Amino acid sequence: MQTTRLASRTSSLSSRSCRIAPSLHARKLVVTQAKAKQIELMNKEKAVKQGIFEEVLKLRDVESWPTWECEASTFPWTYEENEEAYITEGECVVTPSAGEPIEIKAGDFVTFPKGMSCVWDVKEPIKKHYNMF
Repeated sequence: MQTTRLASRTSSLSSRSCRIAPSLHARKLVVTQAKAKQIELMNKEKAVKQGIFEEVLKLRDVESWPTWECEASTFPWTYEENEEAYITEGECVVTPSAGEPIEIKAGDFVTFPKGMSCVWDVKEPIKKHYNMF
């Protein structure tokens, strides 16, 4: 009887660790990308399940974050902190000094790593909710 319970617990633990492993992998990937100063981009189309993307935005209370707006323009920028942003309006191209241009538009959730220098080319007036971390 105790052997059965132990086997059941062991089985339960190993199935839990399988669920945990992807999040650990995801964290390592984020840390690796941050060290490489890469921009991360997520939106409904890229999400495995679109409903989850919207649910995460609600859970994180993104709508309560401060907002920033900018008219069409081009300017350099360096991130002194990590920043995550949810784009609510507009379109731009952000080109990291050591990377490829990234097109960003309304509906995108973007993470900019601390220390990254880039050039913002705002094509259409843009508005975003942002959070520094």
